[in-house]
Amino acid sequence: MPQATALYTAKTKRCEARKKKRRMTEPTQTESPDTTPLILDVDGTLLRTDMLYESLWAAAGRNIAATLKTCVTQWRAPNLLKHALCEIAAPNVALLPLRPAVLDLADAARQAGRAVHLASGSDQALVEAVAQRLDLPGPHFGSDATRNLTEQSKAQMLVERFGEGGFDYVGNSNADLPVWSKARRIIAVSPGGTLRHRLEAMGKPLEVVEDRSDPFALLREMRPHQWIKNLLLFLPLLVAHEFGLSVFLAALMAAAAFSIGASAIYILNDLLDLESDRLHPEKRNRPIASGALQIRNAMIASAGLVVLALTSAWLVGPPVAALTLLYMLTSLTYSFWLKKRRWIDLASLAFMFLLRVLTGAVAAQIAVPGVVMAFVFVVFFTLACVKRMTALARDVDHGKLPGRGYGADDFRALKVLAAAGIVLSAAAFLLYAFSGHSGGLYGSQMIFAATVLPLTLWLFRVVRLSELGREDYDPIQFVTHDRIGLMIMVIGVALVILSL
Repeated sequence: MPQATALYTAKTKRCEARKKKRRMTEPTQTESPDTTPLILDVDGTLLRTDMLYESLWAAAGRNIAATLKTCVTQWRAPNLLKHALCEIAAPNVALLPLRPAVLDLADAARQAGRAVHLASGSDQALVEAVAQRLDLPGPHFGSDATRNLTEQSKAQMLVERFGEGGFDYVGNSNADLPVWSKARRIIAVSPGGTLRHRLEAMGKPLEVVEDRSDPFALLREMRPHQWIKNLLLFLPLLVAHEFGLSVFLAALMAAAAFSIGASAIYILNDLLDLESDRLHPEKRNRPIASGALQIRNAMIASAGLVVLALTSAWLVGPPVAALTLLYMLTSLTYSFWLKKRRWIDLASLAFMFLLRVLTGAVAAQIAVPGVVMAFVFVVFFTLACVKRMTALARDVDHGKLPGRGYGADDFRALKVLAAAGIVLSAAAFLLYAFSGHSGGLYGSQMIFAATVLPLTLWLFRVVRLSELGREDYDPIQFVTHDRIGLMIMVIGVALVILSL
């Protein structure tokens, strides 16, 4: 028996050796490579933004009147509207935020020898610019004078070009359903639950690319840390030493309305500043500029906040609502025009801070001395100079500030204005400290007047640090995190308390 087993084992090994030899000598059969083209939607898929809305705000920033006229006359023909907006001002495609996960898909397809094409409802010229940025040979497809390349129109064009089932398609929304129905393979970017069920029901190979947006993007865009500026609405209460509950609640409600209205304008300002923000080392990370918050959603949020702000202000009183509206209109004018005008922008910023004090006075029904209003204006005019000085000092190119009217040659003039602002702020404070109004409120006018020393020191420190480029681009961030500056403020508050 052992001999038979050995003979069987030897025979088996000889057979396996012959099979192995045949496999080595026979030609191998290889699978043919997959050459199915990959089609990428652009808006919201390859890009974390929509080029129609990018074009709208680029055009609005260039010429608001022409933009409004174009929207009114061309809204029935989206393809013509897109082209007309680009004629006014096209967005800077090189700065538009990309979606890395989709870019990886495109790179993998190209490395595998597959063609990659862009197909978008955006204007053909913008689609070609995106393709050129990514070095994609093409051809690529966008809207033109004869067609708006979306939904059924896009699906029909791709079928005519590649045949039904002759392409894989990457999209992100319900508008892509007609195209997915004609594709061989479905690739969906962060589909919601309902869209995902509809895609699964098609019975085609489905790949989901998860790239969720920041759930707190809108809150960050509203910049709640900036609401601290609206503490100025309580200044009239402090000046008059009025601390009754009804007065406090009126000022609090007005401050809430101002904060909401300010957030609405922050959003609008960022929509107009998309290109300059993307060129900025810190502002490029803002939610809209980075693509974390979609432009359409930002527009809806801004409109809703305007309504909420005016409604809240009206509950305090019609005059408060009127001042809140004036503030928002001034901010709007600043965003569209004033911020691009040298020197005028500084006065505009100071005026908007003055409006906060005036609104608090009206809400609380308190009269504020004119010298106090002058003091507020001069202090914030100085801080506006500081803001521009910081931007110039930290500008590595030493050229024109993007979206602003200032260049390196204006730095010295800004320093002179800031120095004058420090002197005038101190003079205005001393005039009030020794006035009859303060005499009836403070036990020691001399101690109260001494508060001018920490005030002047703090302003000098802020101006000097901005001159050296050591201040934050955001003054609020700097003020709230500067320990030495906060200590100086504490000394000032202590002197005020001692003077009572």
